[in-house]
Amino acid sequence: MESEQLSKIDYIRELIADCRYDDALEMLQIATEEEPDNVDYNYELARIFMEMGNYASAISNLELTVEHVRNHLLYYMLGEAYQADNQIDRAIGAYLKSTMLSEKFPLPYKKLGILFMGRGDNLSAIEYFEDYLKLDIPQDEKEQVQDILKRIKK
Repeated sequence: MESEQLSKIDYIRELIADCRYDDALEMLQIATEEEPDNVDYNYELARIFMEMGNYASAISNLELTVEHVRNHLLYYMLGEAYQADNQIDRAIGAYLKSTMLSEKFPLPYKKLGILFMGRGDNLSAIEYFEDYLKLDIPQDEKEQVQDILKRIKK
């Protein structure tokens, strides 16, 4: 039974990799009817919905996924979905959870800096941009964020 499930999810992932979203979506919808709480199926559905711009559905599947798996990447992806759906407070919450689960994962720090800067909360933006600069990021990225910091510290 478990090897059948693995082969099914692997096949679905191959469909997604080949950008055959309609086929993958059809298989995933059938699979989630059988197993509505299956984390792998819900995660893959969320990935497809994000690609298709259906952020509300992506959020629904990601929320179900993070109920079962606490992972910094899942919370980051949930933050991306909330942000794309213009749910900024929830995006901030998801990005904060991502940073709590992995202090060394840089992407949510930058996102938090950008979102706080967009709100006009420059003190919080500075804090997250400075945290971002302390992490392992490319030099050109550091220079861009340092330029942003110079502008908002004025």
